[in-house]
Formats: sequence, structure tokens, C-alpha cells
Amino acid sequence: MKDFFLKNKYLILTISILTIIMFVFINQKQGYHEDEIFSYGSSNYKYDNVFRWYGYADAENDVLYTKILKGNFIDKITNYFKFINNKDSYKKNEVLLKETPIFRTKEEALEYLTINKEDIFNYFSVYYNQSRDVHPPLFYFIVHLVSTIFYNTFTKYIIFIINLVFFILSLLVINKIMKILDKDNLSIPTIILYGCSIGCISTVMFQRMYMMLTFFSLVYLYLIFKLIKDNFEINKKRYFIITILLGFLTQYYFVLYIFIIFILISIYLFIKKQFKKFLKYLLVHIIPAILGLLIYPYAIEDIFFSYRGIGSSDIKNNIFSNIKYYFEQIYKLFGLQNILIIITILLVITISYKIIKKNIKIDKNKLFNLSILIIPIFIYILIISKIAPFLGESYTYRYIMSLFPIISISVIYLLSLIYKRSNLITIILSIILSINGLINVTPTYLYKDNKKVLELANKYKNDYFVYVYDNSFTHLSSLPEFIIYKESIILNNNGHDFNVLNNDKLNNSNEFILCIKNWVNQDEVLNKVLSNTNYTKYEKLLYLNSDVEATYYKVIK
Repeated sequence: MKDFFLKNKYLILTISILTIIMFVFINQKQGYHEDEIFSYGSSNYKYDNVFRWYGYADAENDVLYTKILKGNFIDKITNYFKFINNKDSYKKNEVLLKETPIFRTKEEALEYLTINKEDIFNYFSVYYNQSRDVHPPLFYFIVHLVSTIFYNTFTKYIIFIINLVFFILSLLVINKIMKILDKDNLSIPTIILYGCSIGCISTVMFQRMYMMLTFFSLVYLYLIFKLIKDNFEINKKRYFIITILLGFLTQYYFVLYIFIIFILISIYLFIKKQFKKFLKYLLVHIIPAILGLLIYPYAIEDIFFSYRGIGSSDIKNNIFSNIKYYFEQIYKLFGLQNILIIITILLVITISYKIIKKNIKIDKNKLFNLSILIIPIFIYILIISKIAPFLGESYTYRYIMSLFPIISISVIYLLSLIYKRSNLITIILSIILSINGLINVTPTYLYKDNKKVLELANKYKNDYFVYVYDNSFTHLSSLPEFIIYKESIILNNNGHDFNVLNNDKLNNSNEFILCIKNWVNQDEVLNKVLSNTNYTKYEKLLYLNSDVEATYYKVIK
């Protein structure tokens, strides 16, 4: 053990420093994207996968828990498949707006986010909740597991711990990739370039499955380079099978990335007429594919027929604009926006000069390695530009988060092929980009303004809270407020009757707090609120145009 630490002291020191950096930024995180809150609720709440504005459960989960999850395990499985094959036994999500809004207590909000005693290790519920969404269940299983450690407590550190573990593991895999590429002396600069990038920090801060996706993508890439080094002889099939299966059960975009590499390797093996090796390579992909579909058959619908699947096209601009958008995000998240032009010009001039002077001598094996690194990046971005939803939103680049370490490896590896003495160059480049990024760019998903919202909630924690928006999902980002206020009622301005506010709870109170999302017509909502209650006045308490995007009022008589 002592020899291990001595041999890897610089690697351990680098990872330790990067881990400290992650703790610095997680302590700055004050709020959540609605999908982050969904990560907790869908993993821990048995009555629904979304916190609704009406009773304890939606129709589907009500049927599930009153008619199906009874008896022994075999009975549960049998009844479950009967339930799935008879979906007319419950209401469809399209009728949700017809459900009457009611006041939800802070205890109910907390129950959505946390594990209580009777739901510890209730993985059946986690599985079912995900069957109603468009993501596989592995990440949610892990969230449920870690949540049991923080029993009945909601904290950002639950998923942060998960992300941090996979972040550290990813750095170790990067180290192994550089070693197998015979560039182990460049491992530290590569880890610094990725680990200190704003893109990496944002990935760890974002409480979704993308850090896990990044890890499994890197492990697969390492196995590919090991396969190449072993002359395409697969010695231990289980490593491929386990990696592909777990990656598939983490995020479907993993399938897209490995499929691109699979095609490249297959083409190469066919050109070389290595048909037996191709069949073995094909087999280690077919086996986990079959296992994955047996474990989670909903993947077929998710991948091929859902709004997130390969047939989706939720794009507002042309594909060239979309590709441009993603590359702009990459530049920004690597801290390149101020020095990009200079670096690009110098690199182009240098490469051109080297080519003219014929000083670049890259053997075919290294060129093949480079193509396995770079080509999938461009093809992946091209496809994502076509199928990824919400393009132009601040969180869209989540779909390319798994590429960030691969881009770092590609840049360092390319420089090492151009410059014989690339160690010093890459160290300087990594440090300059890291410092530039940390100074000029703020990581995403910190939601620092939410601190003011929580302070407001604690100040008026004994009041009722009325929350108004225009959809059925984004209210999840405000669950940390709902667990503070006395009780909360959620109203959709486009579908709910504000007459529900005419009740004893509000009428017998002296004041209540009203939150209206900024994209909703403020005057219209205020008029609805006053005309349906016995209140006559209001005063603006807080206006936030970033992160929270809401205006808060105190409504008084």
C-alpha cells in the first residue's frame, strides 16, 4: 500500500485538490433545477414520480399501491404485469389538470424528497416510477440507496456524494487511458484540463445521472484502447458486458456513443478481414443488450418512440446552428472564450508548419487511436444536435457532458503527437485554461439566488404559500420552499380555477405569500388572487430574474 501511494503521489495529490474544489462549489449551490428535484422524488416517493397539486397519489400509483403491491413477491410480479397490460384501469396523465388543487403540507413535500421507514429499499417503486419516465433506473436505484443513509432528511449532498464518487473514478480511468496510450507522463495535465474545467464542475454539481454516464463512457473507451493494444483479442468478455449493461441502465446516450465506436471498430475489422474477432466483438455487445432489455423492457419505447428517442426532433433552428451552439458551449465550459482565437491560430500555424516541414511522423496505430478519440465526438454532437430536446436552454449541454473528458484526452494526445516535448506544454496549457475558466466563468446549476428565496421562506414559515406558474413540472424546483412554509397550494394559471383560494385557511389568516413565475402575466394573476379571496392589497417582497425567475408578494387584507 505504501509503495502504491509513493508511486502515485502526484496523481493522488491532483485528485485530492480537485475533490476539494468540488466541495467548494457544492457549498455554493443554493437551489435546484426541476429535473434535479425529480431525481430525488422519483427515487424516493412511492405515490408518484412528480409532486402533484392534489391528493397523496395520482391515479396510476393509487392503483399500484392499493391493488397490486400486495402479497408475496411472486404475487407482486404477476399483478404488476397484469396492471401494465391493462392500462385502461387508471387515468391518463392528460387529465391531470382536472384534478382540483389542494393545500399540500410541508411534511408531504418532505416525504416526496426523502426516504421514510416503510419505504427503505423499496426498489419496486423506483423501477415503476422510472417506467413512466424516459430514463433507465440505475441512477435512481443508487439515489434511493444513498438516501437511506440520510433517513428522512433532504440534502444536496446525497447526489453530490454519488457524483463525487463517479468523478474520482472517472479521473482514475483517464489515468489508465493515458497509460494505455503510452502517454502516462501526460496523465496529470489531462486530469487537470478536465477536472478544473467549468464543464466538469457543472457536471458534478448537476444532480442527475450525467457523471455516471461519463464514467461508463470512459470505461468503455479504455476497454476499446485495450482491445486495440491486444490486437482485437477479447480476453475478458465480462468487462465489456458489465460496462455496457451498466452504461445502458444509466443513460440511453451511452448507447449512442458506444454505437459510433462499434461501427468504427467493425469497419476496421472488416477491412482487415478479421471476421472471427468481429463476431466476438459483436457478441459482447449483443449479450448486454439482451440482458438490458430483459431487465428494463421499457427502454424499447424510450429509445425508439418517446419524445427523447431517436425519432424525436425538438429543434427550433437548423442543424448547423445547433452544432454551432454545442461547440460554443464546449469553448465556454473549457474557459476558451477569451483565448480561443489565439490558441486556434497558433495551433493551426504550428500544425501547418510541421506538416510542411514533414516533421510530424505519426504511425498508423497512433493515428487510429486518434480517430477513435475524435471521430465519435463529432458524430455524437451531430446526432445530438438532431435529437436532443430543449436546444438553446441553459441546461441543454447536459447531453454532451460525457464528452468533456474525452475532449481533454483528445487535445492532450494530439499535442503529444505534434510536439516531442509536450509534457511542459500540456501542463502550462491545462493550468492557463483552468485558471482562465475559473476566473471568467461560473459553473451552472449553482442557483445562488435561491438563497434569498429560502431566507424569505424561513422568515414567513408560519404563513400559507400560493405558487402560480403555467405547466405541470417546473414547480419541483421550489420543493425546498414547500418544506418550509406551513402549507402550499400549486396553481396552473392556464388550467386551474382560482376559486380554490376562497377557503377558510386563507380567509382566516392575516396574510399569505404569493409566488408568480416571471413568464406568467403578473397583473392577471394578482387580479385572480384578489378577486377570489377576501384580501385587498399586496406588496412586492422579492424579484429575481435569474435562476429562480419569480416574483414574491405578501398578500394582506
